[in-house]
Amino acid sequence: MCRVKHLRKDEQQIEPLFNGAFTENKPIPFPNRSGTSAYSNIFYWAHLVAHETAEFPLHPHEGFEIMTFVFKGAVEHYDTVSKVYSPLKIGDVQAIQAGTGVSHSERITKGTELFQIWFDPDFSKTMTQAATYKDYMASSFFSKSDGGKETLEYMTEDGIKTITEGLEIKKTIYKSGIFDEILNPSFTYSYYLLDGEIDIDGETLVKDDYYVLQDASSVVYDVKNGAELFLIKTPTEIKYRRFIERY
Repeated sequence: MCRVKHLRKDEQQIEPLFNGAFTENKPIPFPNRSGTSAYSNIFYWAHLVAHETAEFPLHPHEGFEIMTFVFKGAVEHYDTVSKVYSPLKIGDVQAIQAGTGVSHSERITKGTELFQIWFDPDFSKTMTQAATYKDYMASSFFSKSDGGKETLEYMTEDGIKTITEGLEIKKTIYKSGIFDEILNPSFTYSYYLLDGEIDIDGETLVKDDYYVLQDASSVVYDVKNGAELFLIKTPTEIKYRRFIERY
């Protein structure tokens, strides 16, 4: 039996930042006193839109693997490992493996749209490793067209090198049509609809909807007028103690 979670944008945590310069909608917000919505090895997921240019000041991270996907606009990033500002543009991705600790800041320009997603690797290992940063330019990723869809794979040989177990990430642009896909029921499939409208196994998603599918061996996508769908595939069962179980 498939297990499904569907969050409309207004059902996600919405948070304005820096006097409204940014707005974040968070399918997976940070834990609070009522608990956490983290699952598998995904700890946090935020979608940010920049209405004005502003900066997250220098702040620390440790242990997590943190990825930033830039869909529109531009970001300048500073960290205490490289000690320089580095630019991220449309299509670029940054992967932080925070290890024993690092601090960074982000200057985000007006009109930018991005994801920041925190993955929960094995803290018993990452907390013994030095922090690393890697910026992946859009040219690192290649799209493949097949039968009315165009798929960009992020985790290819030339793409993102991750330390998080069993992680696959891709973004697919669909034209109109019906698309069948075989799934692995041992994995969790987490979808965010960046644009358009799509039916997933009869459930209608519109822009900024979030959808999670587990225990499924197949799925059917029905697209009427185009859709852009971001997907993260992760193991449903994690063999190490996750952060939320440690602290």
